[in-house]
Amino acid sequence: MKEYIDVLDPTAATTVKQEPVAMCLNDLNGKVIGFVDNRKPNFDIFLENVERPLRQKFQFAEIVHIKKGGTGATVPLTPEEMRQLAPKCDAIVYGICD
Repeated sequence: MKEYIDVLDPTAATTVKQEPVAMCLNDLNGKVIGFVDNRKPNFDIFLENVERPLRQKFQFAEIVHIKKGGTGATVPLTPEEMRQLAPKCDAIVYGICD
């Protein structure tokens, strides 16, 4: 007599949503750059090490820094945070991984 076991698949169903790709910038000089701190430990140090060589290479019109709100690093930007960044920034540095 053969025995069988039920194998469960814990993965959720996925959906594919197509989004338009942002236009690439040819040059960062004269642009407004946003840096988003995701509040993970030492992420602010990482951002400083990304920003420093960029400042040496490019003359930005302005640099905008924000720290993500919310309850954790994995929480996306709030609509208010997006409204703060999107209209004024030409490019945003937004790290989401460890």
